[in-house]
Amino acid sequence: MANSTSIYSKQNPKIHAIFERAGHFKKVLAVALDYAKSKHMALFCNGLGDVLKKPFPVENSSQGLELLLQEVQSTCTHRAINNEHVFFGGEDRPTYAQNFIEHLCRKGYLVVRVNAWEAKRQRDNHQASTDQLDLRGIAKTMLQQCSYSASDPSETYQNLRQISRCRSYMVGEQTALKLHVHGYIDRLFPGFLDVRQSGIAPFSTAGLALMSEGFSAQHIGRRRLCSLAAELKRHGVTEPESTAQQLQQLARAALPADAKHVSTWQCSLEQCVGVYEQLDRSILALDKELAHWLALSPAAVLTSIRGIGVVFAAGMVGEIGDPYQWRGLRQTCSYVGIIPGVDQTGGPDKPAHTTGVKRRCNRRAKNWVVQAANHMGKHGPSPLQEQYHQLLENGQHADFVISRRLLRISKDLMRRGSVYRPKELLDPNTPAQKLADYYQQLWPTLLGKWSGLLSWDHLFNPQNPLGQWRQIVQELYQICLPLPKEPGRSNNAGPR
Repeated sequence: MANSTSIYSKQNPKIHAIFERAGHFKKVLAVALDYAKSKHMALFCNGLGDVLKKPFPVENSSQGLELLLQEVQSTCTHRAINNEHVFFGGEDRPTYAQNFIEHLCRKGYLVVRVNAWEAKRQRDNHQASTDQLDLRGIAKTMLQQCSYSASDPSETYQNLRQISRCRSYMVGEQTALKLHVHGYIDRLFPGFLDVRQSGIAPFSTAGLALMSEGFSAQHIGRRRLCSLAAELKRHGVTEPESTAQQLQQLARAALPADAKHVSTWQCSLEQCVGVYEQLDRSILALDKELAHWLALSPAAVLTSIRGIGVVFAAGMVGEIGDPYQWRGLRQTCSYVGIIPGVDQTGGPDKPAHTTGVKRRCNRRAKNWVVQAANHMGKHGPSPLQEQYHQLLENGQHADFVISRRLLRISKDLMRRGSVYRPKELLDPNTPAQKLADYYQQLWPTLLGKWSGLLSWDHLFNPQNPLGQWRQIVQELYQICLPLPKEPGRSNNAGPR
């Protein structure tokens, strides 16, 4: 946590505790590591910055780890340094060094993560970059105690972060694939992906089924109307007969594609559709895994906000971390990159002036928060929608303003473990019946956001945040918030 009473407000409290216990800078051993795929580089120095062991290579293997620990023990013995006063550090940890770092943590050592940008600023020479210069920059940053503990995020938030990032990558691939599909459709059947012309939603189950084999305007135009309508009905089209007729009219009016390339385009389209469907299944599987871990986190209550679903809630908290370790609102907004900079100089009589938003921030967190705020401004609670549109009319950056409000609301909800309530229901003197009516109206919407992603017993387990909230609300307001019947299960016991 930040120390507001110190000028070193961003110091790592765990490193600070090591220096306090050691009693003297010479009794602390800092091991700087420059990670690499096959061989890391290590540098030993004490708390004063004196080099105790020059840079040497360390294999990224179990043997290399044992060698490093032997060197640490030898240095500690020679310098009379207590083993508890040793800590390791390196730049933002890459995937190939993660196992190495985890094993150091299991041995009981503190392993910190220094910001690569900060370490670069500490280098002795800014015109060159070598392993020795990089190691010295890392060591200097470590001794300033400005770093993050490698094991700080809990398993829940680490998993949410990894799954959200993987999902974002797959969604990006799926979006790129859509552009390829559009290119083939423009030649094989112009207008098919326009729902106003074809009557079929683009990339719907019915649309993908038609595109998956021998697709072209001529092929669709020659099909029997009853056969085409039956296929559309099988894939969930509400009015299959009229849609099939509309589709065939469009197909017969389309300009035919060049016969020399039709088979090539059809083959390419079939493969793209196959990959698209596989990505769709993979994204759904990741959504279910996200829901599993989100249900264990206080961020599960964020899904009670209109416009915020499982994916947005998981993405935000996965990047920002445990809400109980969030700093003040301004610091969190600065970390996310949604607050303008401030410049002030020339003495206390000179006023400060704001600058543009700084580029240095957690861009993934910024992406999630701004997207969520944009969605909430368009589909969220009525007061937020009104504020969002008013900001747009005034020419202000509505997404950033609503983002800051979203972070403030999110922090409050997660720390209290309560669902979102409109402003008029926040008064402590609000009648209990009015609150009970609100919770019963909210309940179907909340269930709809989690439907198909997680079993209700797991989501509303009394040990999980939403389960605790549901139990308290039912007992306090004497209302029933029933769980839907799951396929293959009996609800003979009545509403739960």
